[in-house]
Amino acid sequence: MPAPLEPIKKYKCTYKNCPASFDSERAMRSHKKHSEEHDYCAKCDEDFDSYDDLAQHKAFRPDMHGKACRVCGEEFKSTSGLRRHIELNHKVDQKLPCLGCGSEFYRASLLVEHLEFGHCSVITPEQFQGHIVHKHLVTKLLEGGAAYDRFMQKISKFDAAQDYEEEGGVGIDMPLDQDDDDEARDVEFAAIKPETAPEEPVPYTGPYPPLPSQSQARSVSGASDLSATMRKMSLGGNSESATAVGSRDGTSRTPTSSRQLNPWGGKAAKQLFPEAKPTPPPSEFSISYHDEQMEHEHGINIMNTRFWDPLSRDWNPERFYDTVVCKYYCPFICEQTFDMPDEMNTHILQDHRIARMKCPCCLKYFKSVTALMSHCESRASKCPINKAEDFNIFLDKMTGGFLSVEEKTRADHIHNPTVMVENPDTGRLEQYTPPVATYLQYSSSKPVDWKDPDKVAAQIGGSGSSQVFNYQGKLSQW
Repeated sequence: MPAPLEPIKKYKCTYKNCPASFDSERAMRSHKKHSEEHDYCAKCDEDFDSYDDLAQHKAFRPDMHGKACRVCGEEFKSTSGLRRHIELNHKVDQKLPCLGCGSEFYRASLLVEHLEFGHCSVITPEQFQGHIVHKHLVTKLLEGGAAYDRFMQKISKFDAAQDYEEEGGVGIDMPLDQDDDDEARDVEFAAIKPETAPEEPVPYTGPYPPLPSQSQARSVSGASDLSATMRKMSLGGNSESATAVGSRDGTSRTPTSSRQLNPWGGKAAKQLFPEAKPTPPPSEFSISYHDEQMEHEHGINIMNTRFWDPLSRDWNPERFYDTVVCKYYCPFICEQTFDMPDEMNTHILQDHRIARMKCPCCLKYFKSVTALMSHCESRASKCPINKAEDFNIFLDKMTGGFLSVEEKTRADHIHNPTVMVENPDTGRLEQYTPPVATYLQYSSSKPVDWKDPDKVAAQIGGSGSSQVFNYQGKLSQW
């Protein structure tokens, strides 16, 4: 038996797809207001096709809806209340890839936790902690004052002992190619002649003037003495007479110093080959070549060099060795000395690690970087650290350079037109621009002292759970 049809009442629902009808207009409006299928504004008596259209309508009608949220349509009396509501309830998901393994995270605290507690297969917790320590040490040194002066005193003896030879010229032990040999033979040059003092004439003491034969014999004997003396001298360093110096009486005198002089090093190369051109730089710009040249000219770059870290490739304990007291100085701002490099390494890895973090705004202490990052990322806390002007600098120092932040306008607030709204107090039309909400856009960054990890040299086994290990100085995977 078919269902009985209900008669259509006087007031039908204004939505096309809704068959409901009512006896009064008030009942119809109550139906549209409380129905989950209808997006209806009860204050303005307007129908909308979607909830987004209804929320946008409320946002641009402050005379009827106050400060309304563009996302959910909830109404507020103040702009601060509206912005706090958006920060707490409508967070923007982040896309933060890990610099080591490439895993993505939607919160900054999750990325920090991934790095700090050893979940990354490339960046170890010790390396992550080392980047943070490096940021704190460099920040302290860049402040200048006594700390920086004392650090320069520690490394001054090592830098003064370095002798960098200028590149260019021709090396003695470097064999020439056939083309270079032919090209060198085509160059016309005069042979190097030994410098000899002019021979002084020997006075004749006979009773009569000397005959021409006697003068010629005396000059020949002088030339033979000079030839005998020259035969005892050698330009090579392997003969016994390499250091012999000829004398006027035909004997040889050997210098007492046993140090062999290098005629090809330092400025002697410029004197021997004045027209030699310096070694040209690489055709493509090389950062490593530029850093090496800058280190030779100005010393180490404390920004991108892990000069203090025993686990880094840049570590050289001899840089902090004092030859006067024969002890190693700690590279940090402490005056402890050590007899052996191993003792200094243990001291650095144990005593100069950061055990807890402190919020500079509310002065609270946290046991991990992850906890402090969650505190900064939470907009519900009363601490205004994430609203500070230098929050990006603090975040870079706190995470060791793995994170940066920038304040951006929300995507649903970029289009923010100005509309004309009637002022209920004056009755005149006035321009109105809805408040704009912003959010903190976190992004993954590369630390200044970052060194690319070694590539996997070999992989044993399948692609399941893998374990990375070091084999013959190269990174391998099991």
